[in-house]
This record gives sequence, C-alpha cells and structure tokens, in this order.
Amino acid sequence: MKLQTGRMIIFFLAGATLALSACDAIQAQNAGGGAASGASSASSKPGRDTSPTNAENSLELLPHPADKKEEKAFAAFRAVPAADAAKKVQAGETFLKSYPKSAMAQFVYPFLVVGYIQLGQVDKGVAIGQQDLAAYPQDYRTMAVLSQTLARTYNPSAPNAADTLAKANDYGKKAIEGIATLKKPEGATDESFTQMKAETEGMARCGVGLVLLRQDKFAEAIPELEKATTLNPNDQANFYLLGMAQANANRYADAAAAFGKCAALPGSLHDICTSSAADAKKNGTH
Repeated sequence: MKLQTGRMIIFFLAGATLALSACDAIQAQNAGGGAASGASSASSKPGRDTSPTNAENSLELLPHPADKKEEKAFAAFRAVPAADAAKKVQAGETFLKSYPKSAMAQFVYPFLVVGYIQLGQVDKGVAIGQQDLAAYPQDYRTMAVLSQTLARTYNPSAPNAADTLAKANDYGKKAIEGIATLKKPEGATDESFTQMKAETEGMARCGVGLVLLRQDKFAEAIPELEKATTLNPNDQANFYLLGMAQANANRYADAAAAFGKCAALPGSLHDICTSSAADAKKNGTH
C-alpha cells in the first residue's frame, strides 16, 4: 500500500524557522539595493566580519542609522536574542513603527517573518514577508522561508488552498533563480556566504518539491527534495518528505533509506519516520 500524501498534515516548521544568523545579515545586504531614502549611498558600504560569532554583535556592515535615536532604537532591537521570538518580534514591531522608512528596516523584516512563524502566527509572518518583499524585492531568503512555510502548512480544505500552493511554488522558484545571482559582499567570509546560499536554496527546493508532492507529481518532486536534503542535511523534515515522494513513486528501497536518515536526525518525526521506513521495506518485498 502506498503512503497517502493527502493525509499528510505538516504543521512542524523545523526547517522554515532557522535561527537568523550571519547568513541573514549577508543576504540583507543584497536585498533591495541598499539604504532607503534619507541615507547616503556611502553609508551602506559593507565592511564587518560576518562570521557566525560576530553576526549579532557588530554594526560595521549595516547602513549607519540617520540619527542617534534611530541608532539607539535599532541597537535595542538587536540586543534581544533571536531565540526569544516573542520579545524579538515585539522589538522589531516597535522599531518599524517608529522608523518605518529606516534603512535598517531591511534587517528587521526577516526577523519578524521568522519570529511570527516560530510563534505559530503563520498568517502574520506571511503578511510581514509580503511587506518585506514589496520594499526589498531581492530578499531571496524571505522568499525561500515563505515558500517552505506555505507548502508545509498548506490546508487542502482552506478556501484559498490552490492560491497558497501557487504562492509557495512562485516564491520558491524565484528564490532559486535569485540566490544564484547574488554576489558576496565585501567583508563577508566565503564560508558564511556559501552557507547562506545553501540554506536559502535548500528551503526553496523544499517548498517547490513539497508543492509537487501535494499535487501527486511524485517523480517531479523527488529531485527537488533530494537537492533540499543535500543543501540542508540536518533538516529532518526534508528526508521525511523525500521518503514520501519516493514511496509514492514505488521507489521503496530509496524511501526506506530516506526515512532511515530522517529517523536518525533529532526532531519530532523519529517515530513516524521509523514506522514509515519499516512500511517501505515491507512494500519493497511485495
């Protein structure tokens, strides 16, 4: 018996809610073409160390705030740990309310998108993401986050179900195309820039692959999800989804292997991946 993708209800967001780090700071430099109105072009030149250690604690790469009050408000936002999603979101909203046209907004929006998703307020996160992309249409990381999130939280019974899948697919494909065009900013390390690109493309591939999986296009979904597992090898959900696609394509041996890798990773899917691996092996012997 095949695994039925129509019964999948995936509300976990393990991969979509990656903690923002140096990768996001690098990506933000490529979003929207730099500073907003009111800031000089010279102020947006990159120059900080963007290694993971220093990403949260340095301002050199950021456009310089227009005044001391704005600088103080942004510093207060940055001081809130990303792990405290509720406080980070509150601080971000406070900053944007006070300085909606700040050049620093491009660094605040991505935190709000991920923060709201982490808090289970997916609709709010998507809405903020749309605002972000309206202002910074080259924010490919946010596109990837939205693609993966919309695909994973898709409800086939919702009145806008078809539109949700279409958006997930569109965001994912645009992110895949866009991330390939990014240039490493001055001051960014090769390692952190490569990591950012891999994580972003991995999320986008997962979004596109899951859309195909939900449309029962199993053979087409497999290469996208295989790429996602390669780019984000620690995302347990990617291996689960790959196994689902392979099992429904009658590739039971491959599915068993994917489910086995899923079960070996930390996360909430251990039990279902273990049982799915056993089912795939059983089906493969018939």
